[in-house]
Amino acid sequence: MMSFPLALASVRLDEPPPQLVSDDARLAGVVMLAAAFVVGLLVLVWMLRQFLYICRPNELLVVSGKSHRTSSGEQTTFTAVLSGTHFRIPFLQTVDRMDLRLIPIELSMPKALSSGGIPLDIHAIANVKISSDPRFVYNAVERFLNLPREMIWQTAKQTLEGSLRDVISQLTPEQVNQDRIEFANQLVQVSNQIFNKMGLQLDTLKIQRVEDEAGYLVNLGRAQIAAAVRDAENAENQANQEISQQEAAARQLAEVAQKDAEIGVAQKRNQLRQIVGQLEGQAQAVEREAQASTEQARAEAEQELQTVRKDLNQRKLHAEVVLPAEADQKAQLLLAEGLAAPRREQGLAAAEAMRVLTEALQAAGPNARELFVLSQLDALVAQVADKVKDLSVREIHIVDSGDGSSLAQVAAAYPAIVTEVLSTLKGLTGVDIKNLLTPVEGDKR
Repeated sequence: MMSFPLALASVRLDEPPPQLVSDDARLAGVVMLAAAFVVGLLVLVWMLRQFLYICRPNELLVVSGKSHRTSSGEQTTFTAVLSGTHFRIPFLQTVDRMDLRLIPIELSMPKALSSGGIPLDIHAIANVKISSDPRFVYNAVERFLNLPREMIWQTAKQTLEGSLRDVISQLTPEQVNQDRIEFANQLVQVSNQIFNKMGLQLDTLKIQRVEDEAGYLVNLGRAQIAAAVRDAENAENQANQEISQQEAAARQLAEVAQKDAEIGVAQKRNQLRQIVGQLEGQAQAVEREAQASTEQARAEAEQELQTVRKDLNQRKLHAEVVLPAEADQKAQLLLAEGLAAPRREQGLAAAEAMRVLTEALQAAGPNARELFVLSQLDALVAQVADKVKDLSVREIHIVDSGDGSSLAQVAAAYPAIVTEVLSTLKGLTGVDIKNLLTPVEGDKR
């Protein structure tokens, strides 16, 4: 009973996990899908390159294996694609390309007989191509499909040469040489009838030159040139004659006009002389009037000038004499007033001072004299000093005995000088200033 579960467990351990198997399968499926997608895309691209045809602007596509009804009602087994794209059905259709580019053709036709049997050498240039007209393109497919361009060129050239000979045979050399545009148009009309049947198209046709070996065109040109020269000479002679006639008529008219002009000039000169005489008379009269007016105006101006001069002299006299005198008088008066004003004021001030001094002296009583002297002390001292101001002592030589008394005597001389000055003031004024200056015993000042 115990061995069975163990065996079963061993078997299960040998098998891969279920989850791992699922992831691998999913990865394999994704890879296969991607590979299938890439392969399908490559196959699609290959099929498009193999079976999808694009019609370029200078070609047409011919699809065979597909029935088609043309515009004329005919049933065909192919169709022409002129533009766009076409997807070819494999194994059932084939697609061919036809070139629609121009094919240049140079035509050189010697001895082409014209009307009248005159041989002409024609040189022309044409451009031919496969027709892209739906009405004629099927004719070109039937005749030129898968043929080289040389074959188309050869066929178109032979057709143009034949058409050229047909047209020349119906025209005279004069018509071929003179009206080349009409000649080219007829050739295009004849050629297109044949080209439409073959599915070709003539784009351009230019006639380069027309020549002939017999010199018919040259002789014809000579005759025309001679006629033109003759006509030119006749026209020149006629023009000279007309010019001579016109010159004579103009000369006659000029002479008549000159005579008329001379007569007119003489008349105008006479009129001018008459007008000049009248103007000179008027000018002389005006001049005389102007002279009289000028003299009268000069006299009036002279009289006015004298009046102005008189007025000017009076004003000048008044300005030079009267006004300065008046101004000087006023200045002297103002100067006198200015000089008298300080003196007057000084007198008034001195009187006031004397009045005040008198009142002060009366109020002072017995000491009035001393107070007056003290008030005038500065003036008195100045008078005394003025007396001795000329005294000048430059050097003092002192001879001392050695005890220093000489120097003391010199120093004591200054107070003695002061005492002497005060004594002099006492003698002049009668006031003892020294006693006045000495403090009284018991005085607190």
